[in-house]
Amino acid sequence: MSASRPHPAPSRGSRPWELALVVVIALAVPLAFRPVASRLLEGAPPSYVPSLEASRARRAFDPTFREDLRRIQPRYVLIGDSMLGSRIDPTHMTRTLGQQTWWVMQPGTGSAYWYLAFKNCVLGAGLEPRVVFFFFRDFTLTDVLFRLDDQFRWSVDTLAGAEEPELDRAIARRLEGPWYVVPRALDRAYRFRPVRTAAETFVTAWPARAVAGDSGGPALQQHLNAAFALDRLRPTLAADIASGEDELGDFDRMLPRSILPEIIALGRQHGIRLCFVRVQRRPRPDGPPVQSPVLRRYVDDLRAYLEANGAVFRDDTGDPDYTLDWYTDGDHTAGRLRRRYTELFCRKLAFLFR
Repeated sequence: MSASRPHPAPSRGSRPWELALVVVIALAVPLAFRPVASRLLEGAPPSYVPSLEASRARRAFDPTFREDLRRIQPRYVLIGDSMLGSRIDPTHMTRTLGQQTWWVMQPGTGSAYWYLAFKNCVLGAGLEPRVVFFFFRDFTLTDVLFRLDDQFRWSVDTLAGAEEPELDRAIARRLEGPWYVVPRALDRAYRFRPVRTAAETFVTAWPARAVAGDSGGPALQQHLNAAFALDRLRPTLAADIASGEDELGDFDRMLPRSILPEIIALGRQHGIRLCFVRVQRRPRPDGPPVQSPVLRRYVDDLRAYLEANGAVFRDDTGDPDYTLDWYTDGDHTAGRLRRRYTELFCRKLAFLFR
């Protein structure tokens, strides 16, 4: 007698409702973030760039630059960081040209601040100057995240409005890419950003609190941040521009993720000519600074884009007038030479001042 074979188990019919249940659970569970986020944001002021954070205890808008511009009514306006401040003397430029010149100059800033300076100070003062000049180094014009970290963000606060949607979109595109609308929609649904930010803050602060306790932790963390700040390291560095040249030097990729197109659009909208001045970084003893192939391509692409959009591009790099003896620390030039640089600047761009 042959052994009886086991009968196969009856096939289980497909149950679409099980898949639907899994999907519902997957979508519903993250909703638990919403009450946590609401608790974290209770009474907190909203951020003007929610792509970076949901809320921000920020410095108030400072109208000083805007009101100075409104009072002076300059024909020429200069915008930039300490690269501008160490090179141009706006009062001497006014004397040299015989026409009013003023600036919005703040050390430790990047393109986000420069955009706000143009929009909220120059245009916010009701001005339509003949030319607005932007001073920058290498990739900083299309790196919207440059100087947006906590160490430097306070200066951006002082020129930002309650909402800055164009700047926020540029930041979102830089952080999330062209599909930035997807994580933004998910955040609206689940409000996970405040929870993530709180977790990151806790993890960042934990080592200092473990060493110095809850009361001394914040002071220790602040001390460590200050000790390793770029201004402390600058004497030993050629410059303080972030690394990552391959990414930053991809102009076609970085341009739509920057605030530069919005700056160009504002200039065109208001009939203001724009001039972008690339300052020379610290040269070598025997000549101008070395430029990688990536940087050279980037500068060529930047020049072509600006000139195609009606802007003027001025590059100090390789100019024989600016030798190493002009420089002090990093890429800064000596304050005693500001008047000389100003006079050369007016001469080299004389066609803009006629």
